[in-house]
Amino acid sequence: MTDYILRVMLFLAFITPLIAWQILRPHKKLTHWKQRWLENISLLSINMMVLKLVQPLLLSLIAYNSSEYGLLTLLSLPMWVNLLLSIALLDLAIYWQHYLSHRVHWIWRLHRVHHSDSELDVSSAVRFHPIEILISLVYKSIILIIFGIPAATILIFDILLNASAMFNHSNVSLPKAFERTLRLFIITPEMHRIHHSRISQETDSNYGFFLSIWDRLFTTYTKKPLLGDENINIGMPQTKQYRTNGVISLLLMPLFKPIKFQNKQKSE
Repeated sequence: MTDYILRVMLFLAFITPLIAWQILRPHKKLTHWKQRWLENISLLSINMMVLKLVQPLLLSLIAYNSSEYGLLTLLSLPMWVNLLLSIALLDLAIYWQHYLSHRVHWIWRLHRVHHSDSELDVSSAVRFHPIEILISLVYKSIILIIFGIPAATILIFDILLNASAMFNHSNVSLPKAFERTLRLFIITPEMHRIHHSRISQETDSNYGFFLSIWDRLFTTYTKKPLLGDENINIGMPQTKQYRTNGVISLLLMPLFKPIKFQNKQKSE
């Protein structure tokens, strides 16, 4: 319970200044924010209940198994090396999970709930189908058990990942010179907005959530959007005006035929 309360408090500590930043200095004027926020907060509420029920069981299983059998445990690395390596490994795992969620059609049926947001702001960071949240928990638990990552490191990584997701989904802009430097290390809002473009070859790029190195390393990096940052059309790929109609439609979305991606050359 203490860990759950801590996560909620940290979530509020990160999201509050980002909301204020969006209001005071928005990147773009949002026109559908009331409906979107209702949908996104509703999904967040459902997903928090899922996490509260399932996560304690998975964490107990992880703690029992990783202490003896994890690969990092066998290496006996210094604590700071173990911490940095664990964070890098977890972030790499999240990158590949995100990549596969676009490539495997039955997972895309779930993940397109996230991409159905017709505008992008900090609330978009919590717009995920509950079943995708469950799959993500199981996937991450397997990674944690394989590598034997300590519980404290798991908490640190979750804080970094959640803070990064809220930041890079935010409706804010950074000074161009600072943004170019920052994206050498972490995912920026300008970089992640490209991933939420309705142009499929842009959606099919920039999969990172925290560290930006993976997209460059695995050649999934798109530097600039085709229409420019100011003119990105955010929303469901290969549609022009598609918008969802409430949380029920989002929960039922995986039952309907997914929109397929077209194989086009990626923008530079």
